[in-house]
Order: sequence, then structure tokens, then C-alpha cells
Amino acid sequence: MAEKFKQQIFVAACPGFFPETAFEMAKQLAKAYSKDICFLGICFGKKELDSSYATTFEQWVKDNQNDCGEIGINYKVLTPSDDFTEVIEATEASMLIFQLNEKHAPFNKTQTLLDKCRDLRIPYFFVREGQQIAFDRILVPVGFLMEEREKGPFSSSFGRFFDSEIILMPAKDYGTKARQNTDSIRTLIEKSNIKWQEIAATKDSFKVELEAAQLAPSMNVDLLMISASRDYGLDDILLGPKERKVINRCQVPVMVINPRGDLYALCG
Repeated sequence: MAEKFKQQIFVAACPGFFPETAFEMAKQLAKAYSKDICFLGICFGKKELDSSYATTFEQWVKDNQNDCGEIGINYKVLTPSDDFTEVIEATEASMLIFQLNEKHAPFNKTQTLLDKCRDLRIPYFFVREGQQIAFDRILVPVGFLMEEREKGPFSSSFGRFFDSEIILMPAKDYGTKARQNTDSIRTLIEKSNIKWQEIAATKDSFKVELEAAQLAPSMNVDLLMISASRDYGLDDILLGPKERKVINRCQVPVMVINPRGDLYALCG
């Protein structure tokens, strides 16, 4: 049974609302990467599983299968006792999409979703109802941490599968690490003849992603790619991490990549 859900694009959902924008993103990703789609029912904090999840998701599958062509649609409902990270890893999910919604928990609390995703090794997206879904222009701010180079393979992938134009935005630091990371990403995407350009940031590595979030609408980009915080400090706990601020302020969809601690344990 587990094989049924292998390597799909998961759309997190609950019976209260159909995540139309998230589903649209999932369809575009599934078509490009030849994946299936799976509605993932999440019910964090509940003591018992609501039977309406299965009933609602079954209907969603029936209602949308004809419009998806060869893309398969499934659903999986997490029980309150399931470990979120373990399920994502066991199913080898390819990507995970959340559609924020002010009226329905847990989709009304960005931090709750971020906390659940802290240990994931796959990219996860945040969208809002009515946002335009496309991958023509992707904004990639780049900071000084070594794990920023992980944005390179994802940028290359979007360039190859969607013919995306990658817009690199290196932080304005006194040091050269952000510049080196940007050059590393540029070298990788140039190998595949991917369209790219570079724009100058006015903020340092600590604020470059927030600057990118503010500029995204005026730059007509379709997606903002950011990295999650490596660790949460006291300010992050009290005031919220930078990724929460970026997601809440950005008017275009946001893709989040978690730092890989196993790769960068010895890095500064």
C-alpha cells in the first residue's frame, strides 16, 4: 500500500476548503516532472480522526481526475498519532504544498506549518488563494551560508523543466561568501544554458530574502526561493524566524528549502 504514495507531489489539505491554488501548482509541477498528486490530510493537535477527511478527499479525486489527464490523483490522511516527518520520508514525497487560509487551522498559522517542516529534506511551498501560478521567472536571493548553494540544483531544475528565467540576487555583504555562492549557482545553471540575470541587493545576508519578498511583485516574478533558518535563536522564537516574515509578507508563492545539516555540519 505504501508504494501507492511514492514520490508524489503532496497537497496538504483539510475538509474545510478546497486548496485550489495549491492544486493548480501541483498540477503544473506534476505535469513537468511526471509525478502524481496526493491530497494529504493533516489534523495536527486533534485527538481523534475526523471521518469527513476520507469522504471529502474521495470526492475531490473524483471531481478533478478528468481534468488532470494522465496525472494520477490519490489521497492520504494522517492520523493524530502519525509522525509528520516520518510519513513524508516513508512516502518519498517529491514536494509539499500548503495553501494558507485564515479561517482553517492549521493553515491559518504559518509558524505551525514551518515547525512541522523543520526536518524535511524536500522543498515545500506556500501559496495563497488567487495567486497566479507560473514558473517563468524565479527570484533567488543568495546569502553567505554555504547551504545557499542548494538553491543551485533547484534553479537548474526549474530552468530545464519549465524554461524558467532565474534571477539571482546576491546579498550586499562586506565579505565575499554571498558572491561566491552566487557564482557557484550561476556556473551550475549556465551548464544547462538556462536563462538568468543578476540584480543587486541593498540588504545584507540577514535581510536579503525580506528585501526580495518586498520587490517580488514589482519585478513580475512568479516564485521566490528561500532557505529556512539553520537554527532558531531567541529572537526567532520571540519574534518569528525570517522565513515566516517572508512568507507572510510576500505576494507571490514562496518555495522553502531546509538546510542540510548532514552536509554542512563542519561549515561555519
